[in-house]
Amino acid sequence: MDYTRTRQFLQKELEEREAAIRESRPTSAPNVDPVSWATSQATQRVIDQITAALERIDAGTYGRCIRCRGPIVAARLEIMPYAENCIDCQRDVDRR
Repeated sequence: MDYTRTRQFLQKELEEREAAIRESRPTSAPNVDPVSWATSQATQRVIDQITAALERIDAGTYGRCIRCRGPIVAARLEIMPYAENCIDCQRDVDRR
């Protein structure tokens, strides 16, 4: 399957989020600006998820849950193209 558009979208998202991290870095320390720090931490987690999604595209496993290996429904990937879990497995993760 060709994921060219998905890859392009993810690359753009990655670049934008990396730029946001670079801009906030001078003040994003818990003792300097806790809100900026928390935002940077959340942004970094999304960067990690986007990077992993790009790696899954390269590996041919994009669209499969990393926990159960089942398919991730297309609607979920449209909303969150870097989703790594199917809905059922994500519910399990969220409960913990």
